[in-house]
Amino acid sequence: MKILKNNLILFLFLLSLLYSCKDDVPQDSSKEFLSFVIEAQYNSIILEKDIVGKIENNTITLAFSDNIALDRITATFTFKGKEVQISGTKQISGFTSNNFNNPIIYTIIAEDHTEISYKVIIERHDEGLTFSSFSFTKGINPFLKKDYTCTVTNEKIESRIPSSSKSLIATFETKAKGILINGVPQVSEITLNDFSKPVTYTLVSESGFKKTYSVNITWASAIPQITIVTENQTPITSKDDYLNANITIEGNDWGENYTGTTRIRGRGNSTWDMPKKPYRLKLDESVPLLGLQTEKDWVLLANYIDPTLMLNAVAFKIGQLLQLQHTNNAIPVDLTINSKYIGNYMLTEQVELSASRVNIDKTDGVLLELDLNYDEAFKFTSNHYQLPVMVKDPDIGSESQFQKIKSDFQQLEDSVNSIYFPNNGYEKLIDIESVAKYFVVYNLTHNMEINHPKSTYLYKDKIGKYCMGPIWDFDWAFDYEGTFVHFGSSQNPLFKKLPSNSTGYYFFSRFLNDPKFVALYKQTWSNFKKEKMSLLLNYIDDYAASITESQKNDYEVWKKGTTNFQYKIETLKTWLEGRVSHIEAEMNNL
Repeated sequence: MKILKNNLILFLFLLSLLYSCKDDVPQDSSKEFLSFVIEAQYNSIILEKDIVGKIENNTITLAFSDNIALDRITATFTFKGKEVQISGTKQISGFTSNNFNNPIIYTIIAEDHTEISYKVIIERHDEGLTFSSFSFTKGINPFLKKDYTCTVTNEKIESRIPSSSKSLIATFETKAKGILINGVPQVSEITLNDFSKPVTYTLVSESGFKKTYSVNITWASAIPQITIVTENQTPITSKDDYLNANITIEGNDWGENYTGTTRIRGRGNSTWDMPKKPYRLKLDESVPLLGLQTEKDWVLLANYIDPTLMLNAVAFKIGQLLQLQHTNNAIPVDLTINSKYIGNYMLTEQVELSASRVNIDKTDGVLLELDLNYDEAFKFTSNHYQLPVMVKDPDIGSESQFQKIKSDFQQLEDSVNSIYFPNNGYEKLIDIESVAKYFVVYNLTHNMEINHPKSTYLYKDKIGKYCMGPIWDFDWAFDYEGTFVHFGSSQNPLFKKLPSNSTGYYFFSRFLNDPKFVALYKQTWSNFKKEKMSLLLNYIDDYAASITESQKNDYEVWKKGTTNFQYKIETLKTWLEGRVSHIEAEMNNL
């Protein structure tokens, strides 16, 4: 028992001695940063390369681009000590993120619980990580109506652009070494991108800093919007009686916005009987709508049977390319009447005598229309060819004025019908250059209404010759007449005897018996084919692109046209190219 007691006493003594020795061992007081790095792999949003911090005394100096956001920085470090903290929060290398926009002080706690603090100093350098300019220009983006300069603020690039195509080429300036979208290098005025959704550009500096900019475009309609509200929202049911109305036009860069008052009624002959109605506007003030010349009277064409909604526009463009005087303009619009979307329309000028339209003497000049509808107040049938001649303008003030108009036209017809034609000086009475250009328009579009005739205009100033124009109404052109299908055969002749009425055919084909006129006609055609045909095809592409969305909306309303708009446009262009071949062969046989 005594031995056991002595052993216990010895054990307790040794145990106390052991603990006494442990308390005497000093704890490690080491506490310092060995390395401090902002690694690209943990900060890929802002960095291409690692940033190595400079550790000196109790500071860590980091050099950043002055355009870089520092709100989420993850540091990688090695150190001596037990733990690293910021304001009491433990820091894990390569994991913990901090906002370096705020003052940052790291604290290293040693094993002996002593501490040392390191202040982070941020040095800013101009690395050129910003866009000094950003725009989309018309010169390299043909669908645009003008140049668009974007607003660059912070990390956003914004603009409002009316365009049919959302694939655009940006023009920009920056000092950044690299410009990327999803890792793909970008070149100003060259690289094409789809901006239908926000696009993120990444700018990279020489030092490897990165900054991102999100391009967010608000897409407006590619064509103007016209909104009309009639008085008491009364439906438009007459093409004779006007209704008072308010009109608002959102130009979408085709021209200035406009708000005003107008009168509106229906218009047209066969087109008025169709489900989608055309309209006539008479504004209460003269206005340069959508950049066109100042006037009160305007027309909204429905193009109901036209599957492309642009055949009248194409014909007008041909006239303009030929420099056929007083050719109308065509502006596609979306039309809403009394809060109901009506569809895609074409705004154009009213055919009339006016300083901004057919600019001749309004008192002694005359605008005539050859048309079987024969629905004007003052009209007559010509002696030789039984042409239905109507006085479109001016308003007739006396019988003697009317008889003078009849006599002047009859003198022209007598000359064309003469047995001495074409050697009787008939060209002193009519501008044969305008006739040649008129024939080119009607032949290329195969508008056979010249044979009836319908919607065939000519005008004469007080002193001067008759001139053909303005051209008008191509709904039934492009091989539609007689087939009720557009873009069938492209090889049919323009001039043709018809079973119903051919008064226009006999009169106009008479010009082809004049060698001088034929030579002029051939040269006019040759020049157009060589110099203008490609421009016409480009115009078709541009116009079609501008109304692509509108055409879809129009189809939803009327279920008329096509569900494959681009195919129909290609069909139109192919048909026109076939028409060129036909006319070439035709010219060789004249």
